[in-house]
Amino acid sequence: MTRRETAMTEATGTETRPEPEALPMAPKYNWLVRIVLTLVCATLVAMWVFYFFFASDTGVYEIQDSSWRQQASPICVAAQAERAELADIEGGYISNPTPEQILQRADVVDQATDIIERMLNDIGAIPVDNDDDRLRLATFEENYRIVIADRRRYTARLRQLNDERYNETVVGGGPVSNVVFDFTAGVKGNDVPECSPPGDLTGATRP
Repeated sequence: MTRRETAMTEATGTETRPEPEALPMAPKYNWLVRIVLTLVCATLVAMWVFYFFFASDTGVYEIQDSSWRQQASPICVAAQAERAELADIEGGYISNPTPEQILQRADVVDQATDIIERMLNDIGAIPVDNDDDRLRLATFEENYRIVIADRRRYTARLRQLNDERYNETVVGGGPVSNVVFDFTAGVKGNDVPECSPPGDLTGATRP
């Protein structure tokens, strides 16, 4: 300490001390942070490499036997044309239908459902050449038959003159028709939108 500093200290009655220097991070913590960051970066790189080079482009619903789509499409197109010939009930939802109108709607929906059921029987009977595709088709058919059962339950209520709106069974957190649509026309489906379930039966779409 210089004489001037000593004099100032004596005059003020305080002692001047140098400010403590910041302690460096312990070496072991430096290494721990580096190891964690390295592992995180390596994991991210591995995920992207897998996604771009190794992940399969095959959808969970996609039939690998391409002959199935070629045979299913004309069956479904014919079913659509047959349904289009039914009585026209596309005039919109009728808020207060007469008993005759309710029963007419039940008849038309049942006729449409008969066509859909025959279509499903035909496309479900198309043979495929591997077990994975057979499992996909079984799951597709199982869910489509739930759609058919929902339609039958709806017309049964109509025949009791109970004019409630059509409701679908929930599968996987959403309407069962969504599962069927993913199979027929989803992003990784089978590109046969003509085989998709028809309208929701609110009265605004074809049965």
